[in-house]
Amino acid sequence: MQAVMRKITICLTIGLVMLMVSCGHKKHDAAYYEHMVDSIRKAEQVKDIQLKAGITDEDPLETFFLKIGRRLLPLQSEGSHWQRIGEFTEVPRVLNEHFGYLSATELDILALPNAGSHQVVLLVEKIDSITPSLYLYTLDDRHKPIDQLCIYEEKSEDRAIDFGKSYMDYYITSRWEITLMKYYRSMDDEKPILEQTRAYKIDKDGKFEEQIIEL
Repeated sequence: MQAVMRKITICLTIGLVMLMVSCGHKKHDAAYYEHMVDSIRKAEQVKDIQLKAGITDEDPLETFFLKIGRRLLPLQSEGSHWQRIGEFTEVPRVLNEHFGYLSATELDILALPNAGSHQVVLLVEKIDSITPSLYLYTLDDRHKPIDQLCIYEEKSEDRAIDFGKSYMDYYITSRWEITLMKYYRSMDDEKPILEQTRAYKIDKDGKFEEQIIEL
């Protein structure tokens, strides 16, 4: 219904502009009014693109977050095969800034169960088709980011006596106990070495709080 009303409005506006030209409205030349009509049409095209992405003028964030995919915990690392985790939703480029990214960055998002009163989402930053990075974001009731935690990434490392790759793995329990493991794999050895383990929980303020690991 809103789309129909917008089309009626734009047709009436364009018609009014053309009437002003035909009636000899001489304050501006014909090129000015042609530019005005073109601007109206472009604005309408932008609105159509936003609607297809699930964004409306009323509340863009609320509309988008109602449409994103969801999954339950526990959650175990799938490495770089993040698509296996669940049905992610592509983040419209116009919303990238909300998460602190430039519009050129490709992002996908998946909603997870709340941690207390805070919403939690899993955000995939697709640097390229091979090396994605995964982040947990805590959000307030207006979907504004509170804190973030990187739970998966890959990096090439040129060490003093070796060259290889470091990467992270993770496990998240249904009680929001987060365990992160950092591994290193040498180019000369297929077996990865566990170099670091860290544990986190989400505190009452929505912050990721590191925990002491008892040996």
